[in-house]
Amino acid sequence: MTCEVAVRHYNKVLIVSPHADDEVLGCGGLVSRLSSTGSDVHVLYCAIDGMKHYGLAVPTTYEQRLAEVEEVSKLLSFTYSIAYGDRGLTERLDTLPKRDLVDLIQDHIDKREPELLLLPSGDDYDQDHAAVFAAGFAAARPIGREFGKWLVSDVMSYEMAKIQWAVKPLGRCAAFADIGDHLLMKLQALKAYATQYRPSPHIRSEESVRALATLRGAEMGVRHAEAFEVHRTAI
Repeated sequence: MTCEVAVRHYNKVLIVSPHADDEVLGCGGLVSRLSSTGSDVHVLYCAIDGMKHYGLAVPTTYEQRLAEVEEVSKLLSFTYSIAYGDRGLTERLDTLPKRDLVDLIQDHIDKREPELLLLPSGDDYDQDHAAVFAAGFAAARPIGREFGKWLVSDVMSYEMAKIQWAVKPLGRCAAFADIGDHLLMKLQALKAYATQYRPSPHIRSEESVRALATLRGAEMGVRHAEAFEVHRTAI
C-alpha cells in the first residue's frame, strides 16, 4: 500500500543524519525545495570523522569533512550541528548507550520544535544507522506538549539506494516529494561531498541517485521524487 501526502509547507524541519552525506542521499532534493520556500531546515550530524574509505587511496581528514559539510550547507541553505566530531565514532554509533542517542535527539527536538522530523531508515544494513533510527523513533514518542516535551506532528524516514540490500521487505507506505526542480541541486550537493562521491555503479554515484529518483518519480507520476516511510503524520 502507498499513501501520498500532499505538498505542504513546514516552518521548521529537523533532519537526523548519522554521517555527513546521508542527508543529501536521502532527502537532499526535499531540503532544497523546503529551503527555497522559506523553511528553517536544520541537520543534526551524529558523527563526523576523518577515516579510510573504500575507493580512496588515502584517508580523508576531519578538516576535509568539515569543509564539505560547510559547502553543502550553503548549497542547500540549511543550518547544522555536529554531535560527535573527530571522536572516531563513524560506523560506531551503535556502541554508544541508546539513552545517550535518545537524549541527544530529544534535546534537539525540544529546542528546535520542528513540525517535521526526518530519520534514517531503520531497515539500513549499517548497524549505526539502525541505532540512530531507533533512538530517533524513541525520542519522537507521542508525549503531549503540556507535559514539557515537544510533540513532532510529522515523523518520517528517508531512504537511499543502499537500503535495497535488506533482509526483509522494506516498508511501502510512503510519502513522496516531487524534486523535479531540485534534482540537479541534490546532485551538485552529492558531488560536493568529494570524499564520499563515487563513480557508477557505486550506490553514491550520480547514476544511482538519479535512477532511484526516477523510479520514485514514476511511482507518483512525476519525473523525479524522493520517498519517505511515514511513522506519524497529522492531517
